[in-house]
Amino acid sequence: MKRTYVCLPGAWMGAWSWQFVLERLSAAGHDAGALPFRGVGERAAELSPELDNDVFVADTIAALETNGLSDVVLVGHSFGSLIASLVTDRVPERIAHLVIIDGGIAQDGQSIFGRIPSHIAAKRQTLVQTVNGTEVLPHAPVGSLIIDDPELAAWTHRQLTPHPVACYTKPIRMFHPAGNGRPMTYIACTKPRYPVSAGMHEKVQAMPHIRFRPIEAGHNCIISAPHLVADELLGIPQ
Repeated sequence: MKRTYVCLPGAWMGAWSWQFVLERLSAAGHDAGALPFRGVGERAAELSPELDNDVFVADTIAALETNGLSDVVLVGHSFGSLIASLVTDRVPERIAHLVIIDGGIAQDGQSIFGRIPSHIAAKRQTLVQTVNGTEVLPHAPVGSLIIDDPELAAWTHRQLTPHPVACYTKPIRMFHPAGNGRPMTYIACTKPRYPVSAGMHEKVQAMPHIRFRPIEAGHNCIISAPHLVADELLGIPQ
């Protein structure tokens, strides 16, 4: 059965980060695409002070509606999993399956900085800069990407762009439990574990409505281990 996959990138990244996974999904006969967030990645020139998670959610929903997409496998990597979760919270009728790749489980009233380990949030807040009148988190150094291949890591690092810090500081609004009644899969990167996601794997395993799938890859698995990610996405139950 042919499926439609819509993939959302992590912080500092764009649709480009999904290209190796999309190639494999398309080769298997499915429709697969990725959406960059406004002000980040391919849309970095649109960076502006009003950008936050609400804007990203509205833009993603608009893209689904404009393209007449429904019965979608919506996949979010890292930060993108938050937006995927919020989209599913708002328009579950368009989502066949929600997939979170090594991200968090969104909770109403909680910000990203309120969810991740406090010492990591505090350190990131000291790094905030202003670009085009917008407070942003600059991208991490190449060594923190957890990509073993040095050429691949350098290629990835060259394409990273600043990310609006409001996405991390503003509490989110969730109107339904995680997944909003849609089937959910959580792909956990276990080799090595990502410090920002400390404790999240164990928390997800205690949630019986979420299908938990560990893979032996680092946090940026969509770049470093696209074959593993594609295999998991292709194996999602119909």
